[in-house]
Amino acid sequence: MTDSDEFQYLMLNKPHGCITARRDFEDRALVYDHIPAHFPDLPHVGRLDYNTQGLLLFTNDGRLAQALLNKKYAGNADPDSVDPIDKVYHVKVKTLLEPGDPVFEKLEEPLEFEAGRFTSPAKASWVALRSSCTWISITITEGRHRQVRKLCRRSGLQIRKLRRVKLGPLELGDLKMRWCRRLTDEEVKALYEVALPEG
Repeated sequence: MTDSDEFQYLMLNKPHGCITARRDFEDRALVYDHIPAHFPDLPHVGRLDYNTQGLLLFTNDGRLAQALLNKKYAGNADPDSVDPIDKVYHVKVKTLLEPGDPVFEKLEEPLEFEAGRFTSPAKASWVALRSSCTWISITITEGRHRQVRKLCRRSGLQIRKLRRVKLGPLELGDLKMRWCRRLTDEEVKALYEVALPEG
C-alpha cells in the first residue's frame, strides 16, 4: 500500500467536448480545465475521447497507474494470474432494444483492431428503455482506440451518448458532471487489490 501523504488520487466526471490532454494545438477544451485550482495537478490515467463522458482517474502514483493500464506491470504477481481491469460504459443508442436482442451477442464478439489481431470479447447488456432510445452497458478490458464506438458501429447502433461509469472497483456513482473529488482510502485500497495484488 502507498503512503497517502506521498500519492494523491482524484476522480473527474468528464463532460463531452474536451480532450484528455494537458494542451492542444487546436485550442480545444481540456479535461484540466475542469479541475479546480485547489486540487493538486496530477497526471491522467488513460484517456476518454473528445465526446465521451464519465469517470476519469488522475494520480501521481505511477506504479498504480501503469498497473491499471497494463497488467504486465502488476507488481510481483504473474501477469497471467491477474484478472484484467473491467471498464464499464453506459451507452445511449438511437434504437429501441429489448433484453435478449441478438445485437447484444454481436456487441460481445471480438473486434479486429489490426490485421489478424482481435480484442478480448466484450460483455453487453440491456440497462433501460426510453421513448426513442435505449441505454445499454458494454464492458471491455482493453483500451483500444474508440473500441466501444467501433463495437456499436459494427452492430449498426448509432450512439447518442457514451459514459464510462466504472473502472475496476471504482464507480462514478452520483458525482455530478464536471465535478471532481478525492478518492477515499477504501477506494485506493480496492484499486491496489485488483491492479497490484501482490505489490
